[in-house]
Amino acid sequence: MGYLDPDAADDEETGVITERCKTERSERSERSDPKEPVMQSWLRGFTIVLFNFTTSIMLVNSVKCLYDWCGFKFPLFIAGTHMVFSWVATAMSLHLGSASNFMPMAERMEKVLPFTLFHAASLACANFALTYMYPSYHEMIQCLTPLFTLITSMILDGRRYNSWAYWAMIPVCGGGAICSFNEVNFSVVGCTLSISAVVFRSLKTILQGRLLCDQNVDSITLCYYMAPFNLTILATASALTEGTRPFRTLFKAESSFAEQFYLWIWLLVSGFLACSFNILSYMTIKHLSPVGTNVIANAKTPAIILMSTLFFGNPVRRLQWLGLLV
Repeated sequence: MGYLDPDAADDEETGVITERCKTERSERSERSDPKEPVMQSWLRGFTIVLFNFTTSIMLVNSVKCLYDWCGFKFPLFIAGTHMVFSWVATAMSLHLGSASNFMPMAERMEKVLPFTLFHAASLACANFALTYMYPSYHEMIQCLTPLFTLITSMILDGRRYNSWAYWAMIPVCGGGAICSFNEVNFSVVGCTLSISAVVFRSLKTILQGRLLCDQNVDSITLCYYMAPFNLTILATASALTEGTRPFRTLFKAESSFAEQFYLWIWLLVSGFLACSFNILSYMTIKHLSPVGTNVIANAKTPAIILMSTLFFGNPVRRLQWLGLLV
């Protein structure tokens, strides 16, 4: 999302994969996979991108629907539910595919758990932010991700970029500032949580990129490794802060059958969308590279804002659309 050093573009947000690692993977893929017809490859890529685009938009709005339409304002419990769906789906994918040579648990604790903490924190902050703001404004803030990714890579990896990368941050951050100053439903708490989600995601991305490159772990397997850690963290945090309220709400006796059915349906739909989005995101990275994935991520933001205004009726001012375009 945004522009970093053109000579190191593959280090952007979701992949952070070095050219050396990318070349090695390409060589392994060429040795193991037969050449795919161009049209078939194009159709596969188009289908993956289309479904990734759709599930991403629907996921953000489904969480907000649980908050506003169902009164189910338990961000940590919802994030934990998403992890359950992702864990089950990736486990089925790997085990039905006869995958082997899994990383030992002790090694997972050492190499996967550290950035899983940042991932869980990012999910929690993002879900909490949606209790204070609409998805439209949340997505505007997420456009700041390139800046925090650039800063994080400079601090943790000691990377340096050319002048164009630094100048490009001005319109990106300026657009976010314009959107913030003109937000009708501005919330200091919501804005802080949304920015925190960006920061934690940037930290997670850097550490995840190191593992993907150095250990040659594919993205589906990495999601399988991360899901139980995320679930444990989110379930513990939910138990400490939300208590038994999510379960009491799910099985509330005084609610009508229609209300309970509506809540359960939205919760299951949200979990399914989260699982699908995780898998499709990894497939998009594999098919298009991290740079292509970032282009798709930027393209979905106006669509999420439009869906938010249609679903929830929150106003988006003309100056905010200008800030988004900037």
